[in-house]
Amino acid sequence: MRYDALRPARGPARWVRVLGYAALLLLVQSALSRLADAAGVPAPDLFLLTGAALAWRLPPVWALTGAYAVGLGQDVLGGGVLGLHAAGVMGGALLALGVRRYVVDSGPFQAPLTVLLALAGQWLVFLLLTYWLRTDLVTADLLRATLPPLLLGTLLVFPLWERAVVWAFGPRSGPEEGLA
Repeated sequence: MRYDALRPARGPARWVRVLGYAALLLLVQSALSRLADAAGVPAPDLFLLTGAALAWRLPPVWALTGAYAVGLGQDVLGGGVLGLHAAGVMGGALLALGVRRYVVDSGPFQAPLTVLLALAGQWLVFLLLTYWLRTDLVTADLLRATLPPLLLGTLLVFPLWERAVVWAFGPRSGPEEGLA
């Protein structure tokens, strides 16, 4: 298969893929959340993976804007603190942009590093907002109980979810392509 064949076409076909991706994101995240709740573990964060994917495919300003929009959609649909996930997904995309900028294309090492730093960026923003708002949204017990299984689940889901991302948005661009 040609590399260019994976890139979405211009025009209405591109938007149909993006809308299909959004529907798939909601459906799969809902199913994973339901299954994970039954198992007593946190669900993999497909919204964060979407924000990280945008960081690899768009110029930085548009990637951060898109990641914020994805997180805001998660906040609106989830009924949590409005803006918390928006800022978290944007923080994860910001660190994913750092991986894109400073880590050369090293194949299997780059993908887990992107997921790890995106998750770290998200939770650092959560901690910062928790401190700023003087709330107990994020506690040490929550971090110990949530982060390890969340990281493992997100890393396990990432290779499969990346196929859906490539279908909707096209393949990753080069490390420094579109960063200037």
